[in-house]
Amino acid sequence: MALQFVAGGAGSGKTRLLYERAIEESMRHPDVQYLFLVPEQYTMQTQREIIRLHPRHGVMNIDILSFKRLAYRVFEDLGVQVPVVLDDTGKSMILRKAAGRRRKELSFYGGHLDQAGFIDQLKSQISELYQYGLGPDDLKQVREETPDRRLLGEKLKDLEIIYREFKEYIQTKCITAEEILDILCRELPRWEKLTDSVIFLDGFTGLTPVQYRLAQIMIRCAR
Repeated sequence: MALQFVAGGAGSGKTRLLYERAIEESMRHPDVQYLFLVPEQYTMQTQREIIRLHPRHGVMNIDILSFKRLAYRVFEDLGVQVPVVLDDTGKSMILRKAAGRRRKELSFYGGHLDQAGFIDQLKSQISELYQYGLGPDDLKQVREETPDRRLLGEKLKDLEIIYREFKEYIQTKCITAEEILDILCRELPRWEKLTDSVIFLDGFTGLTPVQYRLAQIMIRCAR
């Protein structure tokens, strides 16, 4: 089956159409695995709706997953050992330590480290950089390409210092949650179940670069 798009305005029934098509095809082909990928926060809602619409009131051979849940399913089937994954609390603690160690070098952020909520904002920023595959060297490059923007340059320099210190600290100890999908990109082509799976994607307002890479693998390998 080729890649297909279901297009339409908000409230036009795109999601309902996908639910009904997944249910219909899964009943017609009980030996085929159907993967319904949605954002993490919609997995339970999607599962409830498919169960409600299904004539047998079950998901049967339909799996409702987020990208992260798909990753752990693949890792379990392939026996992949995943390093310890940092939770939000651990990430905040390491960022506070990393920034504290380099405080004297931080011309802009140095005076903000003890402000309430600053580390949480920094954590969100680092998480977004991971999601989009950007490293400290990318921040350095942007800084060098915008020499006339002094304030931006100071922020980028401080963020680069903290980010580099953070990555060096966790390098041999653990990974961030955002790196799980990078591991999935390496392992997914080896997952034999993918070749006989039909995949639906719904509810995403956009995809990060690593999610686009996963989609490319699925288009290439899935049924």
